Amino acid sequence: MVSFLLTYRAADDNTVARLLDDALTARFGSGSVVRDDPGVGLSAAERRRRLSDSAALIVVIEPRLPGESAVLPGISRRTIAAALTQQVPVIPVLVDNAELQRGTRLPEALRPLVQQHYRRVHRTSAPADIAYLVDDLATSFAPETAPAGPAIPLILSVEPVRWFMPPPSHGPAAAIVYATRQGDLEVADGGRQTAWRHPGFVARYATRYEVDTSDHSVVVDLRLPTSGGAYHFEASIAVGFRVTDPARIVRRAITDAAVLVREFLLDTCRPITSRYAIDDVVRAEAAIRRRLGPDTSALDGITLDLRSVRLSLDERVGRYVREREVKRVQNDLRELRELRPERARQAHFREEADTVTSAELEFYRDVIANDNRVPMLIDEAYVSTDRAIPTFTGPTTSSFPDVTPAPERLLVARAPTQVPAGQDLSVEVRLVSEGRSLPPDAVTAPMRHFLVADAGTPVTVTVHAPAGLHAEGPLQQTVLVLPDDDPDPIRFGFGARTPGLHRIDVTAWAGGTFLGEVSVEVSVADGGPFRDGQPKTAPMGAPRARPGEVTMEVRFDGSRYTFQLRSDAALFAPVVESVTNTPNAAVENAIRELQQLAGGGSRYSATMAREVIRSAGIQLWSELVPADVRDQFWEVGGDMSAFTIATDHDVVPWELLYPLSAQRDAGFLVEQVPVVRRTYGQRRNATVGLRNPRFVVPTKAPTGAHEEIATIRAILGAADSEPITRADELLALINSGALGATHFACHNTFSADGSFIDMDGGRFKPILLAEASIRKLLAETGPLVFINACRSAGVAPTYTRMLGWAQQFMSSGAGAFVGTLWAVRSDSSARFATAFYRSLADGATLGAAALAARIEQQDDPLDPTWLAYTVYGDPFATAAV
Repeated sequence: MVSFLLTYRAADDNTVARLLDDALTARFGSGSVVRDDPGVGLSAAERRRRLSDSAALIVVIEPRLPGESAVLPGISRRTIAAALTQQVPVIPVLVDNAELQRGTRLPEALRPLVQQHYRRVHRTSAPADIAYLVDDLATSFAPETAPAGPAIPLILSVEPVRWFMPPPSHGPAAAIVYATRQGDLEVADGGRQTAWRHPGFVARYATRYEVDTSDHSVVVDLRLPTSGGAYHFEASIAVGFRVTDPARIVRRAITDAAVLVREFLLDTCRPITSRYAIDDVVRAEAAIRRRLGPDTSALDGITLDLRSVRLSLDERVGRYVREREVKRVQNDLRELRELRPERARQAHFREEADTVTSAELEFYRDVIANDNRVPMLIDEAYVSTDRAIPTFTGPTTSSFPDVTPAPERLLVARAPTQVPAGQDLSVEVRLVSEGRSLPPDAVTAPMRHFLVADAGTPVTVTVHAPAGLHAEGPLQQTVLVLPDDDPDPIRFGFGARTPGLHRIDVTAWAGGTFLGEVSVEVSVADGGPFRDGQPKTAPMGAPRARPGEVTMEVRFDGSRYTFQLRSDAALFAPVVESVTNTPNAAVENAIRELQQLAGGGSRYSATMAREVIRSAGIQLWSELVPADVRDQFWEVGGDMSAFTIATDHDVVPWELLYPLSAQRDAGFLVEQVPVVRRTYGQRRNATVGLRNPRFVVPTKAPTGAHEEIATIRAILGAADSEPITRADELLALINSGALGATHFACHNTFSADGSFIDMDGGRFKPILLAEASIRKLLAETGPLVFINACRSAGVAPTYTRMLGWAQQFMSSGAGAFVGTLWAVRSDSSARFATAFYRSLADGATLGAAALAARIEQQDDPLDPTWLAYTVYGDPFATAAV
């Protein structure tokens, strides 16, 4: 039985304490509350015994009466000091406007009390506040009693073995287990015919079981305790599982997997979260991810893998965190005035306290702690606990020149360059602050400031390797990056199975936000030597997850697709699907029909044309996106602010996706949120260069090309100049590294052999950008490249990867690329370009500008041009003009 030591003076009129006493007794049973009445003297031994038998000490603190001088009136200081010494959780319950004294004004033995998480109970809402507190105490200290949800039966049928038995009824998704007459269990070989009509069979076996071995997924909602037990985390954990030991399921008589999975998650997660305070929700979530995934966990014949985990705070807890934040700042300011009155008189108080962010509050505290001049402070007169102070999710837009920048960091990967076939190898990945030790042969690169939240920022590192390297462990690991420390190195193990040259890609992510990428190559040879390699490094952007940003990674190795959805709301495991046929033919058929619509060659009515386009998007969604990824999309889609498709396999027109379920239909994905792409090897650019614009208009240009150029010149404020018509002139400008924003108004010829633009002096092809790609010649200017032509975003196969305009320009350092996936109308394409440039030049983000241009093009239902455009870059990048 759970018991609590409740300290208050029973002889006084303490209404709240008495209500709490009654509520605890009603919830946990008679004898669950031990009262510590300071009016009754206790020996030290008896006090220690009571505390050791209690789950927690609950201290009810009433407001001080006028003239009352006691620091903690009406409670036992000895009991609190003993609880703190014995490490018994102490939960202060503040009534109405009662406050904990500052630590400097408490006896030294009681000073840790102010660090405890308190609860506040108002007399006007005491029953509701107390009920909420008792629920949290049950979450932290009592056994779980919540229902497990719908049952998931595992033993589908039980039949005695007899002559002329009917065959099993549940098909290949079930395993057959036989119980012998001696009590043993045997799993039937699914590939062999069972001779159950044979007399020896009936004599040997007594019972036949059918056990469900299909894949299942379930989302388990839990309330998990925080340290101290005063509050709780709301947890939503999605897991997939399947039976891998059918005999064990029968032996343990496990009929409901939902109960088993829930109990496992509770037993695993409760000890983890109980180590973290309520304002450490990010670190608690990362700790659960490290414990549960991406490794699979085996429990009683079931293999379980983590799909996602999210911890959150409910409204009451969020209000408490904000209240505590405000009180902390007020105490800082009060101490500043008491210790440095002359500085306080010189301080300028901010008048618009409503807009204060947590980042600014941290800045003020740092300034106070460092005894610097105070440029801005918040007077408690302007700060109210009713005002919402937002959670710190990234750097503010304010600039504080006195603040020392955080150290820059690098993503570093190291692997052997040569390995004998059959031998194991390791890829070591590190997130290293600039200036800290690295091997002497490490290559470094400048990078943006690495900003993290005070509590740390979870960064997920993923490795992708070809089938010739067999993974010996998880391919994804999450580490907590702290402001002043580097996480331990991460190891990924592989077995070298197939001779050849294998590339391993390493990427780093904060939620759905891409941070950095680096690749290493391993040569595997029969009987070859083992040779270590030098570290490969890449700059990382600020490791913070931008709220609502979702990325879908798509990788294809010739026989398998690997999908992975990333977001700040959940971390999902990769989903692998084997394919017998590549989607090229189906994609070409869909594009051919869309081109007929764009060219006016279709006999469909406006209504039917829309349905034809819509059906193509629905089919793409249902056939190419795995069911698990579709479910994950609906899980995170409600708060989505941008969607990025990360892939090198660009034959699929992902912009045509039309997410649809039995309950949800919000239109094409590109109608709902900003949608962009990123290609592997692409830099993360916060800005897109619109400076020094140039225009490429070959001699054989589309109708209206010069009018299109004139309109874009006016939007960008560009000076008149002759357009580029020669291929050698364009290539020289690119290789000079001085290329500014470049707009192509041209024809693009696409075939199975690749793309080219017919210009004076020869064909301009993507392969001509090879030097720019290797030397990153466009990195300094980071220009926008817009090829407004027919199917300029198409790709063609090369020796090792898909090669096209987008891949070549982005790997060369372009800030963004815009192209088309199929032939488009000249007038419609000019209107799309005009709307896009206008939005981007007016300050819209890259993703928002693409969304605005698409929406503006939907007035003609017979014209699918608005779906034909694909945009590469950072969805939140803005124009540099």
